[in-house]
Amino acid sequence: MPRRFTHSSQRRASLVSTSVGRHGLFVPQDLIKPEDFTAVVSDQDLEEDEPLIDSQVQQYSATSKDIAEEAELLQANHFPIRRYSSVASVSVPPAEDREAINESWDKALRDGKITTTPLFELKKMFMSSVPLVITFLLQNSLGVASIFAVGHISPEALAGITLGTMSCNISAIAVIAGLASSLDTFLPQAYGARKYKVVGLIFQRCTALIFTLMFVVCVAWWIWAEQILTKALPNAESARLAATYLKVITFGLPGYILFETGKRFLQAQGVFEASTYVLFVCAPFNALLNYLFVWVFKMGYIGAPIAVSVNYTLMAVGLFGYTIWTKNVANPMKCWNGLALRKAFSNWGELVKLSIPNLIMIMSEFLSFEILTLLSSYLGTVPLAAQSVIATMASLTYQVPYGVSIAASTRVANFLGAQLPREARIAAKMVFVFTAAIALINSSFLLLDSRQIAGWFSNDADVIEVVTQVMPLVAFIQIFDAMNATSAGCLRGQGLQRIGGYVNLCSYYLIGLPLGFVLSFYFPKGHPMGLFGLWTGCGVALAIIGVIQTYCALAADYDKLAADALRRSETD
Repeated sequence: MPRRFTHSSQRRASLVSTSVGRHGLFVPQDLIKPEDFTAVVSDQDLEEDEPLIDSQVQQYSATSKDIAEEAELLQANHFPIRRYSSVASVSVPPAEDREAINESWDKALRDGKITTTPLFELKKMFMSSVPLVITFLLQNSLGVASIFAVGHISPEALAGITLGTMSCNISAIAVIAGLASSLDTFLPQAYGARKYKVVGLIFQRCTALIFTLMFVVCVAWWIWAEQILTKALPNAESARLAATYLKVITFGLPGYILFETGKRFLQAQGVFEASTYVLFVCAPFNALLNYLFVWVFKMGYIGAPIAVSVNYTLMAVGLFGYTIWTKNVANPMKCWNGLALRKAFSNWGELVKLSIPNLIMIMSEFLSFEILTLLSSYLGTVPLAAQSVIATMASLTYQVPYGVSIAASTRVANFLGAQLPREARIAAKMVFVFTAAIALINSSFLLLDSRQIAGWFSNDADVIEVVTQVMPLVAFIQIFDAMNATSAGCLRGQGLQRIGGYVNLCSYYLIGLPLGFVLSFYFPKGHPMGLFGLWTGCGVALAIIGVIQTYCALAADYDKLAADALRRSETD
């Protein structure tokens, strides 16, 4: 039978942090074959679990969004659908309408009546991207708010919070994200096997593991952070402020851990909107808290990490509240069988073993941009403060093509899964037309308003001058950065994500970062390029990635990709 749309629009494991870096385009599951979830649970755990049969859950289908997209495409091709009238008015079509759409979809495929147009795909890409872009901008604002609030205190304060977030990301946030991302494999598999209580058990087990590791990290921050950072960083005052940031943020890490693992607990059950709802409330509140604590309550620098810690806690509370009181038909509480501390602190061996590749991959993506911040600290306080402004703005503009990449992944995969290779190629081409417009807007924004942008974050004349010197290069890099993001989305949708994962790692670590280091500190010999050199190396890496990934996405054999998608779905 012809295939229908089967690809979920779920974002694999979006990260929420105070980083001035960026989300990773690829996650460990893109490069590593998932293991069976039974590796992290014992036979006793499986025996004690009683599969639930929930009629509401059975009636609710994770493919309801795909059904609506099928109906929309059938309507665009003027193909009649029986009993279609009720579909357009509700988000989840009634069972009889879903059946009618499925029958009409199969008939249209058999008759060759399904097609699409470039204009239709552009419209669809825009409509799908808008909510994703808004969500990622809200996520990114968590870090921007602190830098924005602290930047006007002094260049040392701006440099201190940049180094603080960098240190936190490397030693804590990346570790939490890497370990929690293992749930993206284990929980959906347990849920798909209808071992609902095992979902809750694995969630508790991973959470307990992360809490244990982070307790050690937090103790180390309080005892040794200032000593280590003072020796490792060239500016003692910035190192001291960074250590202060780490100490204060320890109070918010429990909330961050629970938010990251809790988000995946819900996503495994098809509940994707919970974290977005929480962010819509917490992101603006985070900005307000930063302003109040730093300037209104006169706390100064320390107000920023306090605001972040409070916000992390509120995010966890919001997610908990949603899980308890939601009326979502999926009923996420069916996967909770009460707190089981004894089991949560046991059988960690396989979980740790299978989480290590995840951790390595997440760390490598975090480090690629955090290393730029670390290297810029050796250029002086002013270049480091300027790096904070530039990296923040580059990260902010990046959220637009990043959101498009998720929509592109879904759209291309849906067409391939439906055995429509021609339509998949059209969709991929329109992704890059959309990308060109995004790159032009992002570049123009950074290029035309660079001095004003610098003034938003700092009133130091030297910092503003360095930002205005480097920002034109960063504006030009936006072209390749947008290509990088959206082409990665196409590759994920095509099932060719390994190409992008390896190209990213090689380009950053073998070419971009070494070249940036040489240009920044040693070339030209008499007057090295400094911060401009660091971003030149980054730009070269992004250009290589963008060109290679775009070529692979457009030159792919879509007929073969459709056949591969069919084979994978039949195997599953």
